[in-house]
Amino acid sequence: MWYLCVFYHRLLDYRKPEVESLADLFEAFDDKRRPGLTPHSRILQWRLPQHHHPDSPFHFVDLPSEDIVKNVANRSILVKGIYELWGEGSSYEELEEAIKSYPNERKLPYLGSKSTFKITFDSFGKVMSHQEQNERIRGLSYIPFKGRVNLKNPDINFWLMETDDSATNNGLPPVAQRRIFFGREVGGADRKLIPTYQLKSRNYLGPTAMDAEMTFLMANQAHGAFLFQQLALEQ
Repeated sequence: MWYLCVFYHRLLDYRKPEVESLADLFEAFDDKRRPGLTPHSRILQWRLPQHHHPDSPFHFVDLPSEDIVKNVANRSILVKGIYELWGEGSSYEELEEAIKSYPNERKLPYLGSKSTFKITFDSFGKVMSHQEQNERIRGLSYIPFKGRVNLKNPDINFWLMETDDSATNNGLPPVAQRRIFFGREVGGADRKLIPTYQLKSRNYLGPTAMDAEMTFLMANQAHGAFLFQQLALEQ
């Protein structure tokens, strides 16, 4: 199934390789999940949203199950979140049409009265005021939410994400059209370990001390491997 993968806008060359390595770690290419795979097909399929640059933080990725999505997103350092996309468009009118056209059997299990939910707005390329964000969220009133809102610990997280087309976005060429996404969060990042091991938190820094983010990134891309650093002993 295709999911919307949203990356942190950093270490761009390492983003896809990390996800692909974690997908392999969590058996995304297991023969039982995808029978008939050949060595050449044991790679993830990616595609870009319309009008987006390859360095965009938004990518679509094909993963076999939600369990794998959750594991990959939770373990990843560079993934911000992976979402089941309910709709996208270049305007909020197009987004509404897309969401209404998304199959009810995919939506209704997450809109019931027994579950709590939260909608988070995120933008890439510009900063929006809280008032603007709330106006956009209230514009989703056509979605038949029946559950209660819980902003602290919801059962289901929904995300409304918007890209800007008016100027260069964080060093990237501007997209030809604004793109708006709405989806259900399947897996989110957990970067709690990074502050614990960041350089400024350490009692001692040696000449080969490595940034914590890069260290965890290396571990994710070399699972089961032994890394030997000649100058690792800092005495």
